[in-house]
Amino acid sequence: MGIEGTDWLIVGAAWFAGAFGGGWILAWLYKRLHPSLSFYKLWAFWSAILSAVVTLLFALGAVRM
Repeated sequence: MGIEGTDWLIVGAAWFAGAFGGGWILAWLYKRLHPSLSFYKLWAFWSAILSAVVTLLFALGAVRM
């Protein structure tokens, strides 16, 4: 019993939303510390970092299956 294609889409969507949501929260917190920085650039930066971690976890999970 493995994960089917639609299950991967659901899990991927949840991780995608989590990465963007987490990036938004981290950008908001960092913006409060450094008001001169651009919120949208911070959001893009933190979302990219979290997305890279998610991609790494997906790759490790796919290899171990």
